[in-house]
Amino acid sequence: MNKTKLIGPILLTLGMTSTALAQNGFYAGASIGQATIDGCDGLTKCDDEDTGWKVFGGWEFNRNIAIEAAWVDFGEVSGSIGESKVSAEVDGWVLAGKGMLPLTEQFSVFAKLGMIMWDVEGSGAASGIDDDGTDLVYGLGAQYMFTDRFGVVGEWEWYDIDNDIDLFSIGALIKF
Repeated sequence: MNKTKLIGPILLTLGMTSTALAQNGFYAGASIGQATIDGCDGLTKCDDEDTGWKVFGGWEFNRNIAIEAAWVDFGEVSGSIGESKVSAEVDGWVLAGKGMLPLTEQFSVFAKLGMIMWDVEGSGAASGIDDDGTDLVYGLGAQYMFTDRFGVVGEWEWYDIDNDIDLFSIGALIKF
């Protein structure tokens, strides 16, 4: 069989598959921003801000309701207890419902409510500390779609981990 005869049907199938996924509302993206971890109680020379980032994916049921999963890395909080340096890294998995309000064809605002399964690992004088749990997360944001498939998203999220964590981020969003 002539291989060039297969190219047309393969491209047609790929195009139909990506169109079907877009009609089904699947999306993915990544964001980066500023994380603030309220973890300075009892520490001196404390640095409770770091670069935070996340990768996420979701499914829009319709223009107003979606479900989203993400892996988020909040970075590290560090400081000193006496002469000993301590630090801890925080990350976790998020599952949240997302309510969206389209204001125009391209621009919408949204709110999130969900849960995070988090993990904290200590180092320095806090070496050996490994804690985890499940807590509440909520957030507010906006997204602007440049095309039907590509947009930007900006948001603030609050995580009710032992010490509250705020994440302000901006990122890219791709709809499939």
